[in-house]
Amino acid sequence: MDEVADAGADAGRDEGATELQWLCRAVLGGIAPEFRQAEVCASFYPYIGLTHTIRRKGRAWVVRLSDHCRHAPRPALEAVVTILACKALGRRVPKRARQAYDAWRKTPGIDDAVSARRAAKGRKRFAEQPGRHHPLEEICREVNRRFFNDQVEIRKIGWGVRRSWGRLGHYDPSHNTVTVSPVLDSPKVPRFVVAFIVYHEMLHAVFEGAADYGFRRHHPPEFRRAEKAHPDYAAAEAFLREYCARRNRR
Repeated sequence: MDEVADAGADAGRDEGATELQWLCRAVLGGIAPEFRQAEVCASFYPYIGLTHTIRRKGRAWVVRLSDHCRHAPRPALEAVVTILACKALGRRVPKRARQAYDAWRKTPGIDDAVSARRAAKGRKRFAEQPGRHHPLEEICREVNRRFFNDQVEIRKIGWGVRRSWGRLGHYDPSHNTVTVSPVLDSPKVPRFVVAFIVYHEMLHAVFEGAADYGFRRHHPPEFRRAEKAHPDYAAAEAFLREYCARRNRR
């Protein structure tokens, strides 16, 4: 009995993915030649929230819609794809697309489903030992006081468990935490550089929840302007470019 139920569920998921693929190709193809001349790969993805993304990968466009939308009506799905396409091309989003998406977004049960998944995600993992060279909690308090008037609430900040060079910091809106890569916990890294990374991640806490309609735009223009306003922006960026490049030359 369980095997039959699982098979039916898998078939339903495959059918839904096939329909989404067809819908995305049809909608995108009607918007611009950039999409008609490229392959389109579309799927539902288990994002925690109502996040939807589009990106260019080689000669293809890869579209991912939150699987919270799996049972959304066709007008809502078309609206999501239209909004993504407009963002990718830098065009103004049609008002009717916003309205169609907003109407579905207010469907009873959507917020509950998102909240339930956030709660089920689990706790963020941090390194068990504190930093050897840079006290993150102290730096976070200083940055909060200096640049945010102590208005940004970060539940926890700590060093990550992996030595990541590709992602030096990460803000998790689900748990309101900041993780910093341990590659920066080095005497070779000035304190102001670590403080800048913390500032960058705290900006995510400030801009998280702004009216972005669940469409991932990690660093909107307002974010970039605030980031560049930091007095150590140029020096920190220059140091990080050299520091990471030096690692790649090893």
